[in-house]
Amino acid sequence: MTDHVVPEHLAGAVVTVDLDAIVSNYKLLRETANAAVTGAVVKADAYGLGMARVAPALAAAGCEVFFVAHVSEGIQLRKLLSNAEIHILNGLLSGAEAAYSDHRLIPVLGSLNEIDRWNAHCGDTSLDCDIHIDTGMLRLGLPPDELDALAADVNRLQSLDIQLVMSHFASADVEGTDQSARQLAAFRAARKKLPMGRTSFANSAGIFLGGDFLGDVVRPGIALYGCNPTPWAANPMRPVVSLSARILQVRQVAPGESVSYGATHVVDKPGKIATVAAGYADGYLRSLSGAGYGFIDAVRVPILGRVTMDMIMLDVTDVAEDKCRPGMAVELLGAQVTVDDVAHAAGTIGHEVMTGLGARYHRRYIGGDT
Repeated sequence: MTDHVVPEHLAGAVVTVDLDAIVSNYKLLRETANAAVTGAVVKADAYGLGMARVAPALAAAGCEVFFVAHVSEGIQLRKLLSNAEIHILNGLLSGAEAAYSDHRLIPVLGSLNEIDRWNAHCGDTSLDCDIHIDTGMLRLGLPPDELDALAADVNRLQSLDIQLVMSHFASADVEGTDQSARQLAAFRAARKKLPMGRTSFANSAGIFLGGDFLGDVVRPGIALYGCNPTPWAANPMRPVVSLSARILQVRQVAPGESVSYGATHVVDKPGKIATVAAGYADGYLRSLSGAGYGFIDAVRVPILGRVTMDMIMLDVTDVAEDKCRPGMAVELLGAQVTVDDVAHAAGTIGHEVMTGLGARYHRRYIGGDT
């Protein structure tokens, strides 16, 4: 069974998502988190892999707590999961307060302004919310002065049904940093002022810090989808996504000829180049120009010249002719070239690679109830 917008026979490339691998990763994270409740972050369309398929698979595996960024994502998720606990990480969108209560969504309130607006919306009814405390990331969350003002104002707290008091690690995936410990100390100090509800701090990398870093509810994201939450060690997660793109054309090239825009690559010896149907419009990043690579069979085939909007050119000189013909596939993500490998070559992180997977790909799902 497949899910797709673009039929496979009309697509230049195919993304395959392994739902069983996502479930396996969730179970490993749940085991690693010990007694903490293990939620799941499914924002950005489940990191580009399709929330409509990923979220029900996680729910069937026992996940009951979900996190998304936008209220619009929460509304979409509620249609999929009628009983899930859904938290909106970006907070309370001004003018959309009724959408949260109408769809039983829990806003993560990160400022006194948001808290006051939620209080006004609740009126005499106490509705669920979370409180976000900034412990040093300077992105969202109550800064120290607003935290003190909230803790000192009984009226602001009485009408809040606080589910989680949360913060976010900035550097849990950085080996040797002391920032996570400093953030934990700041969070503990904040909890003395706001002791209600459960705590939530650990992201994917934070889960592997263990111990006091876990809190009551952990919220893994990228690790669910197969990327390494501990870059200094072997990846404990199962790979989830693969991408194969069709060869459009194969040609012989001679020394002195140049490849792609800007003539940034000049051929230095006779060889073969394959033009392949994936480009930056599909999320295959332009920064992979001259740095990325794929595999045909077991042969590594590097990108030559610049990634273009719809195509890349690969050096297939060492690939047998019967393995490299128009219509045949090149592995751009998979067992031989992981999301983390592509991210490293592009000078970015797996999150950007995953969330950029394009709409022109055919999507195929395996595992789960497919």
